[in-house]
Amino acid sequence: SLRWKEFGRSWPPMTRRAPPELVEMDAAYTQLAQRLQRNERERALLLAGISHDLRSPLARIRLAAELLPESADNRDDVASITRNVDHADQLIASFLEFVRASAPDLELQGSVDLVATTRQAASRFERRHQDLAVHAPASLVLHRVPALLLDRLVANLVDNALKHGAPPVVVKLWADGDAAVLTVSDAGPGLPPAGASALVEAFARGDASRSVAGVGLGLAIAQQIVLRLGGTLAFERDSAGHRVRVRLPLVR
Repeated sequence: SLRWKEFGRSWPPMTRRAPPELVEMDAAYTQLAQRLQRNERERALLLAGISHDLRSPLARIRLAAELLPESADNRDDVASITRNVDHADQLIASFLEFVRASAPDLELQGSVDLVATTRQAASRFERRHQDLAVHAPASLVLHRVPALLLDRLVANLVDNALKHGAPPVVVKLWADGDAAVLTVSDAGPGLPPAGASALVEAFARGDASRSVAGVGLGLAIAQQIVLRLGGTLAFERDSAGHRVRVRLPLVR
């Protein structure tokens, strides 16, 4: 019998009693899936190596800039070097998060309280309750979900709302049948028509975001995480403002 795996799920084997054409198609698909998974693992290892190789000289550049004798003549130049090094480091970190979120062999195990994770992620922004509020039940547990991915999902959605929207930013959580629903809303103008699909692509940025610091990976990482966890992500707009809605299965 033949068996293939895609995104961590096992599919039933095809028996030899099946027509020869289907057996051959199954074998070809199995080889393709295995090759794609191998390529993804190799890409992740390559990028991890690139990250290390790039971050080491970046750290040395930053240290050298900070050790330069400070004077009125070079103060702005030193600040510019430091700022650009930090931006490059942020770009590397964000790209690696994007790759990890879509990795096919990521372990999905354990139980995580989505409410506790959301409150913890929101608290790191240190905003007033009037500007950033979380409305949620006492607990909402997801199974076979890495806590790190949930934390990054919430942090990226809140960060995007704070950067590109307008206060107040409101995060809501509730259970809807067999799914957990997470919404992040703000009073900003939202996305232009037909702009949602483009902004979940890597390095995509809206026209209104050009003057805001960032690398265009926040929503792309969020989209990859949601897909990796078997959920859906959608953008909505009504009279109250702009909203991102995420549905995640409670049981996988």
